[in-house]
Amino acid sequence: MNPHYEWSLLQAIRLRRSTRRYSDRHVGDDQLQYLLEFASRARHIHTPGIRVDLVDGQEQAARVLAPYAGVYGLVQGAPHLLIGLLPEDTDEARLDLGFVLEQVVVEATRLGLATCWMTGSYHPGLAAREIELQEGEIVAAAVSLGYPRSDQRARLHDGLIRRIVRATRKRPLEEICFEGRWGHGWKPEEADPLLVELLEYARLAPSAHNGQPWRFLVNRDRISLTLISAQPIDAGITMAHVELAAGELDVAGYWEPRLGDPSLGRDLGLPLSVIPVGVFHLRN
Repeated sequence: MNPHYEWSLLQAIRLRRSTRRYSDRHVGDDQLQYLLEFASRARHIHTPGIRVDLVDGQEQAARVLAPYAGVYGLVQGAPHLLIGLLPEDTDEARLDLGFVLEQVVVEATRLGLATCWMTGSYHPGLAAREIELQEGEIVAAAVSLGYPRSDQRARLHDGLIRRIVRATRKRPLEEICFEGRWGHGWKPEEADPLLVELLEYARLAPSAHNGQPWRFLVNRDRISLTLISAQPIDAGITMAHVELAAGELDVAGYWEPRLGDPSLGRDLGLPLSVIPVGVFHLRN
C-alpha cells in the first residue's frame, strides 16, 4: 500500500486525541495490513520481540471491551483493536511496547484514523482468544482503531471524558523539566528554541489517565527521561514522541536505554522514588 496521509507526522502528534466513540465504518483491509506491516518494521528501544496483532470486527472488539463500562474506559463501537504483545513480562519489554505501538498510533493518525490507548480498561484474556498468540506471549495493551463518530452526542461524550481526565490540561514544560539535575528549575525562554519545540512534542504524549508520569532533565547535549511512577509503557510512548519529532525537526540524536540504572539516578540527583529511564543524546 502506498499510504495517503491526511497529516504530516508533526501534525499527527499535535492532533492525536483519544477517541472513545466510533462510527460503523470499518478501516480498509489494505490500511490494516499496512499498519501491521509498519509495526513489524518499527524501531525498537530494546531487543526486538514486541509484536502487534489485530482484533478485527466490531463484535470481536466489543467482547474484549465488554467487562469494562466505567466512565473512563468506555469505548463504544470500535471496529478494530491493535493488541500489543510481549515476549516476556518485564519492565524493559513494556517500555519497548510503548515505544513501538505509539509509532503505529501516530502513523494511524497520519492516515486520518482515530485511536485510544488502553492498558487497563479491557480484558487481556478475552483479547488473547481473538488472536493467535505465539508461545509465551503476553497481552499487555490494546488500542482502539477506527473512524470517529461525528454526531453531537459523540462529541459531547468525548468532551466530557477529556474534561474528567484533564486531557486538555497537560502540565506545561516548566513543571515537567529540570535543568541538568533534579529540582533545578528550567526556563524554556532561555533554552534553544528547537530543543523547546522537541520537548513540546514529548509533552503531548498520551499516558494512563493523562497522569504525565515522566520528567525530563535537560542539558545542552542530552535529555534524560525519568518516571515518578512505575509506568514503563508511558515512558516508551514519550520516547517515541521524542525520536519521531527529532527526525522531523532535523535534531540528530539517539536513545540510550538505562531503565532503573542507579548510576544514572545518582548523576541526575534523583530522589529514590524516581526511576531513571534513559538518555536521548543530542549530536551537535
